[in-house]
Amino acid sequence: MLSACAHSPQARPAIEPDPVVQTRTVTRTVCPAELLLDIPAQVAMPAGAAIVASDETLAWLSARWDREALLEQRLADARAECP
Repeated sequence: MLSACAHSPQARPAIEPDPVVQTRTVTRTVCPAELLLDIPAQVAMPAGAAIVASDETLAWLSARWDREALLEQRLADARAECP
């Protein structure tokens, strides 16, 4: 017999069963209020307006307008996913 076991009590203490833990996961789709706001109307260019600028500036304006169109489309797509 091992020396550690020689001095242990003869009756072993009862082991209580582990408590039962129940979990529940709920997934809800929630849209932020900002997503539900109307997108402001595009500002129309006045009749006869002309932009005179360097090619770099015109390329920058074009990139900004492309970005604006992309963001509007993403907002529309996200809004379509809302419940």
